[in-house]
Amino acid sequence: MGAWLLFLILIVLGFAAIRALWPAPPRWSAADPLRLAAAPAIGFGIAGCLYFALRIVLQQPPAIAVAAVCVATAGLGWFAWRSAQSAAPDAPAVHGQIPFWLWLLFGAGAAMAFFTYLMLTGAAPHGEWDAWSIWNLRARFLFRAQEFVSPFSPVIGWSHPDYPLLVPGVIALLWHAGGVASQSIAAAVGFGFLLSSVAVPFFTLRLLRGPALAALGTLAILGATSLIRVSASQYADVPLAAYIVTAVCFLVYALEVEAVGKSVVLLAGLSAGLAAWTKNEGLLFCVSIVLAHLLSIVHRLELLRRLATLFALLAGILAVLAVAGHFKFRMAPANDLVNAGTAGVAMARATDFNRYWVTFWAFIGELLTFGNVLVPPVIVFAVWLALVRFRTKVTGASLLPLTAAAIQLAGYFAIYVTTPQDLDWQLNTSLPRLLLHVWPLVVTGIFLISGDLFGNRPQPEPAQPRSK
Repeated sequence: MGAWLLFLILIVLGFAAIRALWPAPPRWSAADPLRLAAAPAIGFGIAGCLYFALRIVLQQPPAIAVAAVCVATAGLGWFAWRSAQSAAPDAPAVHGQIPFWLWLLFGAGAAMAFFTYLMLTGAAPHGEWDAWSIWNLRARFLFRAQEFVSPFSPVIGWSHPDYPLLVPGVIALLWHAGGVASQSIAAAVGFGFLLSSVAVPFFTLRLLRGPALAALGTLAILGATSLIRVSASQYADVPLAAYIVTAVCFLVYALEVEAVGKSVVLLAGLSAGLAAWTKNEGLLFCVSIVLAHLLSIVHRLELLRRLATLFALLAGILAVLAVAGHFKFRMAPANDLVNAGTAGVAMARATDFNRYWVTFWAFIGELLTFGNVLVPPVIVFAVWLALVRFRTKVTGASLLPLTAAAIQLAGYFAIYVTTPQDLDWQLNTSLPRLLLHVWPLVVTGIFLISGDLFGNRPQPEPAQPRSK
């Protein structure tokens, strides 16, 4: 019972943190569904950071970590309530409606995804291989161990002891609250991340492009059945995808609705930093989102505004990287990709043209089969854009998701080319999941630049500046 109560508190923590940094009027705001969609991921992330700092670094009893989360929730809730007293409307009104047939299709797709997750979780309550050998294994170490050396020992290098601890930390915290290592709690955490990875794009598109395109975009995201399967496997890839799409959606919203201010950019940076505390690939994403923020511009004047908001983005990222950096430099062994090779070996691989050729065709093959759907997503979206065309005014902000995804995939490509591991094995075992990291982001980006098929308003009206 204690674990489930704390699980709900973590969602409240995420919502309170978002409202504290991005104030809104006391009553329900038009942007509150977006806040609530991101609440599980942000709440889990904050709790994971607190757990690491108190339980692992300072070695405080579990009860102190649980109490700290409750105090943080109350404090942020109070601050959000105080900020709401002087906040102006924070979001434009949503225009347009979802056709009845699309409502039925959307409801059926969401229901199928939910019941598929339950079915897969029931069939494999402990998840799949990476859950056994990495994420839940680390959570059990944190839950049961009296000291914090064994989980990060190179003796068990097969378990990747250098991997970040957000997901294991949250699960261990909830197990401490319940007093038992419950697999249903681990599955619930996975579902919370899955919910954020789907709901954040939906409510972002709903605010910026109307509910009909939001429903179509969400159906496209759920159309990749591997998203549900990997999430039910309790891997950290879907949590990483949730933080990636949340970071970019917040950033796009802040750039398109200028009146919300830089606090939403700070939230975007915080989510990007939490991606780095989730998986090592999140460190690359921190670079990707900063580069995309500076590169996705359509005129020179836009660059000035991007530079003005860059500090807020970096501040959010660095706030969490301080936690990840302490772990990486003070506790974790070297990453296996770094430890297994030298600069000379990496350079030799980087100049081997055959490795580029093999990696390129692996990417092409995976892009054509991604998601285990009948028609490749590449063809589906090409036909979609050919039919509906691009928006009459494509902003630099709307190009940001696809720019960030392209940079992230280019980084993955470079890592594959230079990896010291067997290239074919590395591609076969990880490439489908790496593409999954940017799948919700790519779909969001495509629908942000798509023409309006349903006659909704092409651009939201900027919210009024909030009072000081």
